[in-house]
Amino acid sequence: MIFHEIYSVYYNAVTQVLQAAAGGKIVNRDLISKVSKQLKMSEDARELIEAGLETVPNTIIIKPFNFFNEDRTPRIAHCPEIPLTIIEKRWLKTILDNPRIQLFDISCEGLEDVEPFYLPEDFVVFDREGDGDPWNDDNYVRHFRTILAAMQNKQNIHISWLSRESLVCEAVCRPDKFEYSELDDRMRLWADTNDSQIKITLARVQSCEISSEPLGLSFPPELLKPLPTSGFRQQEKERRSNLSNDDKKSPNRLVLEITNENNALERTLFHFSHFQKQDIVSLGENRYRLVMSIDYDDREELVNRVISFGPYLRVVEPQWLIAKVLERLQKQMQIMES
Repeated sequence: MIFHEIYSVYYNAVTQVLQAAAGGKIVNRDLISKVSKQLKMSEDARELIEAGLETVPNTIIIKPFNFFNEDRTPRIAHCPEIPLTIIEKRWLKTILDNPRIQLFDISCEGLEDVEPFYLPEDFVVFDREGDGDPWNDDNYVRHFRTILAAMQNKQNIHISWLSRESLVCEAVCRPDKFEYSELDDRMRLWADTNDSQIKITLARVQSCEISSEPLGLSFPPELLKPLPTSGFRQQEKERRSNLSNDDKKSPNRLVLEITNENNALERTLFHFSHFQKQDIVSLGENRYRLVMSIDYDDREELVNRVISFGPYLRVVEPQWLIAKVLERLQKQMQIMES
């Protein structure tokens, strides 16, 4: 049985009341009302709790005994706890078996003998790159946790990484956020330097440590020319200056037309699930229009996702994305013809 009455909101409410009594708090109607509101219980459910309790000034008596001794010490020696069900334990074990979850150093203590619902290797993902990040590599895990600690404590890091040309770059930066690409199965770091924001593929990191040095960047001479000194913000300014009038009015609007073959609609909703949906409309003949609010943190990733759907997905807005998709397709055609 997946669900049981003992795990209902009613039992959770009574548990909180008993825990309050065991902690020496005065239990009255106000406390019950507060607990009920926290659990978003209906008025009928709240009255059901009170029906089993007899109220006296400032205390509640549960027949046939009082919560407190005559000297006002709690009679309840042990706080009640609702244990996890087998179903809940199996689900937790399933989630914790994901190597990406273990980057956060979450303990599996108490679940050693629990069988998960499924294992990561039970799935065959056909629209994901096969050379994802080394999630179990000791150096990779150490770098991730160092960066995470710096984020949480608002500290700088001294980091070095390999560029796409296999050249070593260095920076003292302030980590901003992680970005996971499901298509590439890779983790990327966004970090702030003096007046720019950089993006680093975590698998390319060579060293990383907490630093008190001032923010700064250091690139090999071979990379200085293609990298604008003002970095991400200058690129974003140039991109916005090239937007059409329609794109400037709604710069974060993405409109897609989907031909629902090979389960394209469901796959699109899944792959773009992290974007805010505004509208989805049926156009008839198994075609749909999906409107979303997006950000432009990783335009190449967005292009890759759109192209991965082949002829079943057509970009209606924005114009810059249409241009990028056409440019990529033309390059692929040139490669095929050569």
